[in-house]
Amino acid sequence: MPSYKQMFRRATEVAYLDTAAEGLPVPQAEDALREYIHQKSLGTPGRRALFAAEAETIELAARLLGTGQTNVALLSSASEALNVLPNSLDWRPGDEVILTDAEFPSNILACLRLKQRGVKVHVAGFDSRDIAARLSPRTRLISISLVSYKTGVYFGGLPDLARKAKQLGALISVDATQGLGRCPISLEGVDFLMSSSFKWLLGSHGLGIVYVAPELCERLSPASVGWYSVPDCFTTDRFERYELKAGAGRLCTGMPNFGPIYTLREGLKFLLAAGVQNIFHDLAPVVAHVRSELASLGLAMLTPPDAECASGIVAFEHPRAREISAALEREGVIVWGGDGRVRCSVHLYNDEADIERYIDRLKFVLTQVDAAHA
Repeated sequence: MPSYKQMFRRATEVAYLDTAAEGLPVPQAEDALREYIHQKSLGTPGRRALFAAEAETIELAARLLGTGQTNVALLSSASEALNVLPNSLDWRPGDEVILTDAEFPSNILACLRLKQRGVKVHVAGFDSRDIAARLSPRTRLISISLVSYKTGVYFGGLPDLARKAKQLGALISVDATQGLGRCPISLEGVDFLMSSSFKWLLGSHGLGIVYVAPELCERLSPASVGWYSVPDCFTTDRFERYELKAGAGRLCTGMPNFGPIYTLREGLKFLLAAGVQNIFHDLAPVVAHVRSELASLGLAMLTPPDAECASGIVAFEHPRAREISAALEREGVIVWGGDGRVRCSVHLYNDEADIERYIDRLKFVLTQVDAAHA
């Protein structure tokens, strides 16, 4: 893989190993935002360029996902998207949802809210067999992450799980936030998928990519609608009826968030040119190396050693995780410390030198932390 580090200034200043929390924007992002402001400054004539940028960004996202443009929409965030599907289904008391114990809080909260409607929420292990064992004729939705934000485990067995779910009429929703742009993704068996744009996709805040399978889209009744949900909001009979857009665009209610769209467009171009499969393949040894080095220190690893489970994230448990990450930052190493673990994440602007710096400084920091609490 070519060396991308020099293209990302921050990656040359520190060992930046925190993409799972905050990705570095592509170098073209600043020019993209200036272009957005230029078009916005033109007033309504600038809208032609703004909507063209949205259309191009959707086309690029569809290419990354390997699907058609009609199946993709841009919402405000992955958290919004996580609420869209459960809020748009017709629930009945006794219906069931399955989550895993490795989900990000936004997914948990969106499903827990369904308890108000008599829905039962089951929590399974982050394993397709454990999830399958909890399936029942009342299961309506399985909502899981492609990659766990907490452990970095890449979810395996999704197509097989999806086939079992379909036999019972259950939907599969996938939060791909920690995988899209970094790990290979297949939409086989997936009904609904979302991802934030400010992590591995190298964009900015305020945007989420959403995929809706065509067969689901046809029977999905969005909980919210607005002028942007319909093909024409100024029909003569608009006080009597409305018709939703075809495809995933029906989920969008109002004016798109054009600034982040401009930056995401550049991030997607960058990733498509680099090739996600190339990124995944070329960084696999780096991820394996950091996991091995951390394990050799006797740390309580959350990330298993199995290569088939590997993503871009490696984490270990520690009671003083926040203290460790703060000390590492002072040493020029940026990782995440929270939720009882220290998490590093490796993207295309990282290399072995970052790992060596991380391990070296971590040994020093652990010694200091242990001494402080002796």
